[in-house]
Amino acid sequence: MQKLRNKFNIGVGLVMLLMLIPSFFAFPKFQKNTEKQSSKHGNVVVADKLVENKLWTSLPERAVAYKDLQTYSDAELTKVNGNIPQKTQLDITEVTGKAFKLKNGNYISADKKDVISDVPLSREPKQQTLYTNKSVNVFYNPVTTYDNQVLSVLKGNQELLSDKIAQTYWGKYYEISLSNGQKGWISEKDISLENPKLQQVQALLNEKYNNKKYSIYVKQIDNDFTAGINQNEKMYSASLSKLPILYWTQKQLNDGKASLNDQLLYTTSINTFYGSYQPEGTGNLPKTADNKSYSLQDIINRTAKLSDNVGSNMLAYYETQQFSATYQNEITQIAGSPWNPKERQASAQMVGKVLEALYNEGGAAFNALFNTSFDDVKIRAAIPQNVPVAHKIGGADNDNHDAAIIFTSEPYLLVIETQGATDEQIQKISQDIYGVMK
Repeated sequence: MQKLRNKFNIGVGLVMLLMLIPSFFAFPKFQKNTEKQSSKHGNVVVADKLVENKLWTSLPERAVAYKDLQTYSDAELTKVNGNIPQKTQLDITEVTGKAFKLKNGNYISADKKDVISDVPLSREPKQQTLYTNKSVNVFYNPVTTYDNQVLSVLKGNQELLSDKIAQTYWGKYYEISLSNGQKGWISEKDISLENPKLQQVQALLNEKYNNKKYSIYVKQIDNDFTAGINQNEKMYSASLSKLPILYWTQKQLNDGKASLNDQLLYTTSINTFYGSYQPEGTGNLPKTADNKSYSLQDIINRTAKLSDNVGSNMLAYYETQQFSATYQNEITQIAGSPWNPKERQASAQMVGKVLEALYNEGGAAFNALFNTSFDDVKIRAAIPQNVPVAHKIGGADNDNHDAAIIFTSEPYLLVIETQGATDEQIQKISQDIYGVMK
């Protein structure tokens, strides 16, 4: 009996197993189909949402035709009966499915690509220097089809400062302040973010002075716009290397570490340390040490106005501490590249950056660059006498240079380094650039 029961149980188990096998293989198939249907249903939902997002479901504020539109006589948009030009303001009464109904009974698409809410899209603070080379309209507000009234008209060739920028469907607009204190907006289409004078100078340099014997750098003092030819090519800078020494001297004065009344003793060490100039050359200090003391003010003047080699050596010896590491590191940071005091290799741009740093320090060292003994040659000779010019010349063998700040109504900096050019050629370059920058 027990054996029979065991056989019965085994039989029942086999039958149940056979019944379960089809279900086992069918279940994944059923699950797969269910997932597929669910996924398909999900895609439909996403697609419906995408379609919905493209359509207006309520009346847009300040509705305007973003492009030329067709009008229809039916809400299904099947019967064309006319058109509406771009930028037309729309009088919409209701939304009907995928269409807008207009006050005149016609219908247009309710697609957001066709009809927009014509309000400014964004406004944000942004300080920006702008330039105009033609007369431009100043609007009360960033321009939309609803806001396009002209507040004022500005003459061309102006430099403006903007403090805000706005984006509308019809372009970018910059907020500016007028001379009467009112604020208005001008279109990006009417201005340039690049200084047109510097653009003209660059074209001039490209056309006339694109020669490897020139390293020329031009920059307006009050902004970051520059022009140049080979401005990063280093040349032997000769006496232009006195500019970083003058800068450092003025920095010591401004920091209270030196006084114009300080007395500097002229000893034999002055002309023999690393990086010192040979005493022979320009200047009127004795070529050999006389063990006399000279005021710092006197030495600054001799170095800047006469390009005195001994004077420069005295400043370097006492003020830079014989070209200390601290001095050289700061000059490298300002110039953008190391300026070895003995090799004296520097590009026009390096010279220009240091000259601008000296200008920013101001004081006796910068003022000494006016009314020098070299105002009848090179850069200064090309500039009218009523225009102040601060400059420092440099020359040795085949190298002939000048670096200046010209104080026109918009002061600019000009550095001309040359290998083999004459004073007259440097004067001609200066004259050509002044013709644009004046």
